[in-house]
Amino acid sequence: PFLATRMIQRFGISNPSPGFVKRVVNAYRTGVYADMGDGTYGNMAAMVAAILLDPESSSPTLDADPSQGHLKEPLLKITNIFRSMDVHYTSYRSKRLLRQPGLQKHLGQGSYESPSVFSFFLPEYSPPGVVGR
Repeated sequence: PFLATRMIQRFGISNPSPGFVKRVVNAYRTGVYADMGDGTYGNMAAMVAAILLDPESSSPTLDADPSQGHLKEPLLKITNIFRSMDVHYTSYRSKRLLRQPGLQKHLGQGSYESPSVFSFFLPEYSPPGVVGR
């Protein structure tokens, strides 16, 4: 379950349900998922297919669920907002936009100030929601 949970989180679902993890683990153990894989134990193709093709990861009805999806770091959210607005840096002064002294106080995370080399969130972190409880 450890490897399955980490792979699911890397492919975009921060809070996988126990059933989803079990289906991915079964695909890893049997080596087959939806006619993918060769039937050997530890087949990564079957595991990735289970993650990407599972109804829990591809159902459009889950888009309305706020606990579904991948949790982003606060600074990455701001960066994605700037990208969506097509913000371009034209001078050194505009590059300092994300290097404001109070940024950590307001966002909870500053530029180049992650508490760990791994991420802002620990791997075991589960966002609040039905599965996280």
